Amino acid sequence: MKKYAVRAGDTLSALADAEYGDGELYTVIAAANDLADPDLITVGQELLIPYVTRRHRFAGPDSSAARAEITHRYYSEPADTIIWEVANHVAQRAIDPGAWLLIPDIADVPGHTVVENESLQILAERWYGDRSLAVIIERANRLPSSDVTPGQVIIAPRFNRRVQVGGQTVRGVCTSQYGDAWLHRWVPIVIAANRITDPDAIVSGQTLLMPS
Repeated sequence: MKKYAVRAGDTLSALADAEYGDGELYTVIAAANDLADPDLITVGQELLIPYVTRRHRFAGPDSSAARAEITHRYYSEPADTIIWEVANHVAQRAIDPGAWLLIPDIADVPGHTVVENESLQILAERWYGDRSLAVIIERANRLPSSDVTPGQVIIAPRFNRRVQVGGQTVRGVCTSQYGDAWLHRWVPIVIAANRITDPDAIVSGQTLLMPS
């Protein structure tokens, strides 16, 4: 999480829109800071801002021009389109009008030094919970192939880890991902980030995005 000092005119919804692309995710920031009333913040107050993958509302209709516009807005190269397409499983299917798209961050992200027996698939599983997202790492690093060697330094695109529920509760998932420390806040943060209306009603096979 990063820290942010409230400025004059700030609101949680404006901060959520700036950080996440969706002002309705103000509940994530409220949960992280244990704010009973999200409208009561003061200038100079220090807030914790969890990392939640940026959202982009797709107005539609789907077209190559519409996809190119999204890529131009968030990335530097036209070839980077595949990064957000793979993250949203829309590389081979149409995007529904009004859909929320997840936009992996590849700018100003940490580096990672590859060690023995690591592959992009292993890293994608470790970082994102999904081996198929290895292409995000490959394209973000402009790699000629999916092969990496020990000692090679690559960037680690920011994208929330995905966890598929297998009969656990939200609390159980949070315990396995974050441990027991600060669990009283991680649980509501995850609930808010995934727009869960009933924490007791999550189902086996449901995928949760885990803020960091």
